[in-house]
Amino acid sequence: MPTITLRLELHKPTQVKQEMYQRMTELNTEFANWLLHHPELNKATSKIFKDFSSQKFPSAIVNQTIREVKSQKKNQKAKTFRKLWCCFNNQNLKVEKKGDFYTVAFPTLEKIIGVPVVARPYQQAWLNRIINGTAKQGAAKLYKKKKKWYLAIPITFEVEQRKESEPLSNKLESFSLHRADYCRTLHEG
Repeated sequence: MPTITLRLELHKPTQVKQEMYQRMTELNTEFANWLLHHPELNKATSKIFKDFSSQKFPSAIVNQTIREVKSQKKNQKAKTFRKLWCCFNNQNLKVEKKGDFYTVAFPTLEKIIGVPVVARPYQQAWLNRIINGTAKQGAAKLYKKKKKWYLAIPITFEVEQRKESEPLSNKLESFSLHRADYCRTLHEG
C-alpha cells in the first residue's frame, strides 16, 4: 500500500499556542536525549517520564517519543537529538470537518485541543478519505518551519490493480505482424 504525507499548516495559531508548541518541543527533545542514555530504555513506559521531570506532559506523546528513541538508537545509532518534534499516533490524533473547515485534535500540555488547518483543495480530498475511512493515517508530527507551525500526517491507502487485457509481448508481436503486412501491401501495390 502506498503512503503519502500531507503537510497541513496550522491556521493562525495564537501566540500562546505557539509558545506552548515550542515548550512541548523543547520538553520532548530534553526527554528524548535523557531517555537515549537511560540504562532501561528497552523497558521504558510512560511512567518513566516522572523520573525525568515533575512537569505535566501527555502520556500519548511520551509513549510515541519512547518508540522514536528506541528506533533511532537501534537503527540509526543516534547519540543526541538537536530537536525531536512531538508525534501523535493515529489513536491520539483526530481529523474532523466542521462546516467548510478542517480541524485536527491532538493532546497538548493543558488538554486535547482542536486546531483549524489550512487545507488546499488536493489535501481536502485526502482529509475526506481519512474521515470516511478509505485511507489510514499514521503517526503525525507537529513541527515548525519558517515561523509557521505544521502537522505532517502520513496517509496509507489502497490502490486498485490495473487489469491488463493481454501481456505486452503479445501486443508487440501483434504490432510487428500488422506492420509487416502493411509494408508488404505498400511494396506490392
